[in-house]
Amino acid sequence: MKKNLLEIYALAVCFFTVACFVIVLGMAVWDGLQITNPEFTLNNHLYQKYQSDEAYKQHLISMHRHQQDAPDIPEGEALSKERIEGFNQALKGEARAGFQSLVKNLIILFIDFFVFAVHWFIAARARRSAS
Repeated sequence: MKKNLLEIYALAVCFFTVACFVIVLGMAVWDGLQITNPEFTLNNHLYQKYQSDEAYKQHLISMHRHQQDAPDIPEGEALSKERIEGFNQALKGEARAGFQSLVKNLIILFIDFFVFAVHWFIAARARRSAS
């Protein structure tokens, strides 16, 4: 069973495309999780600041600490409303980022599959011509 260089090259490319496929597939699964459950994948810093009114208030204080004309920090119901709206916006942003990344990874998977198919065909043709 003699192998020529073209077949070895094509099979090597196939091997690396399979490795790439597995890695990108794992990233795409994470993106799917980010879309379906953005609260789970949300950055820990963002998640923590929206967990209570006190944590959100401390975040606002530290964010405006160095400003001369710092805006007034809301209290009571206004603070809760602002915190909940901010948390919902953060979740929407997380889901959107997941969707963008999923589309990017699907494009990579498509290209990866195309490169694999072409090189698999080249390897099969090289094997037939060598025998």
